[in-house]
Amino acid sequence: MKTYVFSLGILLMLSFSLAGMTWTAALTLRRTSDRFGPLTAIAIGFASLIVLIAALAWSVPVREAA
Repeated sequence: MKTYVFSLGILLMLSFSLAGMTWTAALTLRRTSDRFGPLTAIAIGFASLIVLIAALAWSVPVREAA
């Protein structure tokens, strides 16, 4: 598989994950308050995306130097 095709797939996966997490946070926050809802939902989406990326990076095994 070409590197750019794989990279594009990863970027699409992360963008869809961010959209889903932001949408879920917005639905949850809509029940509590409307004042800071959209901004807080975006912040929660980005924070959870960073946690997801860190978990994925941590789960990848270390490459051995050849």
